[in-house]
Amino acid sequence: MFELLSTLLFGAVAVFFAIRLYSVLGRREGHMEAPAPRDLDAAATDKPAQAGHLRPAFEGPAAAGLEAIAQVDHSFDPDLFLDGARKAYEMIVQAFAKGDRDTLNGLLAPRVYERYETAIAQREVKGETVRTDIERIRKAEIIEAGHVDHVATIKVHFDAEIATETQDSQGKVVAGDFSRLATVHEDWVFERRTDTQNPNWVLVRVATA
Repeated sequence: MFELLSTLLFGAVAVFFAIRLYSVLGRREGHMEAPAPRDLDAAATDKPAQAGHLRPAFEGPAAAGLEAIAQVDHSFDPDLFLDGARKAYEMIVQAFAKGDRDTLNGLLAPRVYERYETAIAQREVKGETVRTDIERIRKAEIIEAGHVDHVATIKVHFDAEIATETQDSQGKVVAGDFSRLATVHEDWVFERRTDTQNPNWVLVRVATA
């Protein structure tokens, strides 16, 4: 993870950080707390009883893990999670590039934050600046999921097209080429505890795919 980020040296692009990772990843209520699950009998007062799930069964390689998460968090929605994960990808990349420690601290697990912060500090000492543009996220797909010991885990595979370059304190380009796009393939792993009232999802690992 660190080698990839150090190589790319993601740069700043103007972006609003209004959407927080924990509020968009898989919770239909956004910033609000999820309501208690509806009682099946109460639902049946308006509609005939139906066997099985009230929602479609999950599909794909992560289906069993997504089902396990949904069993303990009835508000969980993988489509909303994936939409939030795409936003989180952009937010974290841009926050790292800008050296926005406050934003990163709220989105990353402590051990991941420490590595990002170290990279930011080293860049600041050198007086380096970067330009980066995430042209598009070509693919975002949940490839693994699970729930073990009150911890929900979801791995998302990203393919993104990114242009970046690094300039030294004199404005000389020392790495990258902003005129060229590079396709980045990464797996990001998010986690949150399900035995607390804290709804936060945090990034716990990034690896080259």
